[in-house]
Amino acid sequence: MSGRFKQVAAAFLIGLLAGGAGVNSLVGKQVDRLSLANSSLHEQLAATEKELQQVKESLKSRQTQVVSSLDVHVSFAPGKPATGYDQKKVQLFVENKVREWLQPLLGQEIGTLNYLLIPQIIDLRQVELDGIKYTLKVKLVVVSQRTAVYLEVAPENPVNTRLPAL
Repeated sequence: MSGRFKQVAAAFLIGLLAGGAGVNSLVGKQVDRLSLANSSLHEQLAATEKELQQVKESLKSRQTQVVSSLDVHVSFAPGKPATGYDQKKVQLFVENKVREWLQPLLGQEIGTLNYLLIPQIIDLRQVELDGIKYTLKVKLVVVSQRTAVYLEVAPENPVNTRLPAL
């Protein structure tokens, strides 16, 4: 190789290295600037997500909860004999009566509801089915959107009056 070619090749390599260093310097500054902007945007996103979560929780606590359904759970007093069919019949009758009595609760706001009155509406009340009187005893009331009433039923006169006397 000739001396002139070596000089041109050396100048080319020096230019290439100098150009690479210049480009690296310019691109490096842009990468640093973009990296800082990216970090800043991540922090803003985290702050915005935290605010959004707080707003959601605030809205959740502001929503009014209302009684939307009534569940009536009937059990029978111990030691009171009755057939399965009769128990089911009484259970359905009592559930319907209690739902009828508590119907005005539906749509009421839970926060303003006087929940102490619910047991008083039902407790020690009597219903009659097929000539037999049943006394209702409230065991538990759970007031929520799905309000539940747990009560016990006891026949007042457990003798079946439909059978003829001997």
